[in-house]
This record gives sequence, structure tokens and C-alpha cells, in this order.
Amino acid sequence: MPHCRLQSGLIAIVLFSALLAGCTRVGQSPSGSGNADALPTPRLDGIAAERREVRFTSGDVELAGELDLPPGAGPHPLVFIIHHSGPVPRDSYGYLAEILLRAGYAVFRFDKRGTGASGGVYGCCESDDALAAYRAAVAQPDIDRCQVFIVAQSIGTQHLATRFEEYAQTQAPRGVALLSSLLHASDVVRIRAPMIVIVADSEPELNAIGPEAVAAHNARYGLDSTLYVAEGAEHTLFDIRNGPIDWTDPRWVERYHRGAMDALVQQLNAWRIARASGSC
Repeated sequence: MPHCRLQSGLIAIVLFSALLAGCTRVGQSPSGSGNADALPTPRLDGIAAERREVRFTSGDVELAGELDLPPGAGPHPLVFIIHHSGPVPRDSYGYLAEILLRAGYAVFRFDKRGTGASGGVYGCCESDDALAAYRAAVAQPDIDRCQVFIVAQSIGTQHLATRFEEYAQTQAPRGVALLSSLLHASDVVRIRAPMIVIVADSEPELNAIGPEAVAAHNARYGLDSTLYVAEGAEHTLFDIRNGPIDWTDPRWVERYHRGAMDALVQQLNAWRIARASGSC
């Protein structure tokens, strides 16, 4: 079992035991290391009650996304994912969709322009495209708009901070998770929402993007934002304590950092409980 460090307000960690496996196809890994990386297709049969293809436009380009719904009657809490850098299709976050669906969340992922089923050419407009995807996601039926959560990773944290007011005008998130955050104190305060920052202990600027950023956010808003530092993780929060990740081996998806993902789900659940006893 991985041993991880938990900071600023998160207490118990519930460990996941499910291993993820599946077919492979060519794509971009979370490391952004190249087009020869094996990208496992998520195994959502029996986990998702519905996998809904969603088409939307950004500028003059049609993009493709997917809303995965958990079993049970809706409306469901929604987790919207903003990708890390690179020509990343939706299946790069298939492992996260599996985790979140099992926890009872609807999940929206999308193909960046020029990847998967999305039109256009990769290389521009990522901030615009992510915002367009968010607008499409929160407009879907079966979603509880009072329980919308944003999970942004790496460069996605910068896209969110830069355009946060537009996200909030579309639908104010109940909480925000910054995975592999790149935001220092001056940028993180642009995001006015309850927050968890989850970063690897290997980050060269760990203090600036971790404790200092969370302290600045709490000082500005008093929202009890929290920090989780994943011990033995690389930047995108995969576990390297047993050696580096081989992104050409589809089994890389099994090596997500259990503690980091458990911390994410625990915080989402805490926000849901708080929402259940409060107003929208």
C-alpha cells in the first residue's frame, strides 16, 4: 500500500483496490512524452449506466466529448476534467473516469481539437476549447448543477485560473481540485471556490505551488482549502516508487497514485455532504 502525506484538513484516506486494464491504442500519455505511448481504453462496462457522446463547438470547430453517468437516478453530481498539456484525447483520463464513476459521480471528458473524434488541428485555442466543453457539460440533462466540480491538471490549472470568472458565470463550481498544479499564490487566488491542491513531492517548486499557494488562497477567501502531497509520485501523479513509468506499456494506467486519487474522492465527498446540508 502506498504511504502518502496528507496536509491541511484532510483526515482518513479510503484506499481503492480496483486494478484498471483494457485494450490499447496509440495516443498521448499523461507524461506528454510522445505519440507512441500506449493509451488504454477505459473499461466502463458495468460501471457507467450511460456513456453519452456530446458534440459542441468552439469557434468554428466541432469538438467531441463524453458524459459518463453512474448508476442510479439522477440528477448526478458532475466532475468536469480540464486536461494536461499535449494532444490529449478523452481516454487519457479513462482511469479517472473509472474511479469517479465508482464513487457516484458523472464525469465529462473531451477530445482536444485534432485528437479523437474532435475536428480542427491541434495546437491552438486550448483555453477556449476547455471553456466551451464546460458549457456543454453543465447544460446536459441528468446533472445536478448545484454539485458541479472542476478537476484541472497541470496546464489545465492555468487555463482555469485565467478564465475562472467565465467558468463561474456559466456555473459556479461547488469545489475545484488542482492536480499537478502550476499555480503560485498570485494566480491561485483568481479561483474563488473551495479548493484542494494535489501535487507530487518531486515538484521542484513544491513550496510555492503547495503550502504557499494554499495559504494565500485561505488568507484571501477563508474557504478551508487543503493540500495533499503525494509521496513518490511524478508530475502527473503516477507512482514511481517502484521505478519510472514506461508510457509504452498500457499497464501504466494501473500505477496511478492511490493516495492522491483517494484524497481527491474524499474531498469531493466532503463537499457533497456540505452541499446536502446547505443551499445551492
